Amino acid sequence: MPGPPRRGLELGPRCRYLKNDMADDLAAALDRLGVATVRLAAHDWGGPIAFTMMLRHPEKVTGFFGMNTSAPWVIPSLKMLRNLWRFWYQVPIALPVIGPRVVGDPKARFYRALASWVGGGYLVPDDDVRFYIECMRQPGHALAGSRWYRTFLSTELFRWLRGEYDDARVDVPVRWLSGTKDPVLTVDLLDGYADRISDFEVEIVEGAGHWIVEQRPELVLDRLKAFLRDEK
Repeated sequence: MPGPPRRGLELGPRCRYLKNDMADDLAAALDRLGVATVRLAAHDWGGPIAFTMMLRHPEKVTGFFGMNTSAPWVIPSLKMLRNLWRFWYQVPIALPVIGPRVVGDPKARFYRALASWVGGGYLVPDDDVRFYIECMRQPGHALAGSRWYRTFLSTELFRWLRGEYDDARVDVPVRWLSGTKDPVLTVDLLDGYADRISDFEVEIVEGAGHWIVEQRPELVLDRLKAFLRDEK
């Protein structure tokens, strides 16, 4: 889902949209920088990208720290069908013509409503909303944001459902923070992860919504430091 944009990031009109491509791009960036191994930390859409990189390039990753995010594992089930409604917001964003207008609305009406809904009581600061508007009004940015969702729904999601990574196993430490008030990336989406990860721990954060980094920064920083100190 669109989040409070991070200053210093640019999203060009010809960016790659598939998480697989971006996972390989991330691995290539590490090679270019001469970095042999890393520990990854990711939130929201960053999670599937970083996690996919770990699955495709396991020799490069020594651990993963997720915050209100997901891995590219989807288990077709009645539970999944019952929870599909939670992803309603992706449809208007992904639509041709309509999507870029929704994302690039100069009043950010859709963004404000969505950010409030997933926030679990946390409201995105006005300065961040203004920065979001400024970014999305740049040529190509709203179009790229819309196409990101459309590509996921029309291509990437089906690859997950077909079990592209079902046989993949993770043998490095994986830690997860999951806020109880996130109505989209709910705790039960993590069901089955422990069967695929040899060292997996989840901390349920009561009262935290989707913006857990902004809402509970001290807790996130404390857990992240502990995760990095535990490097073996």
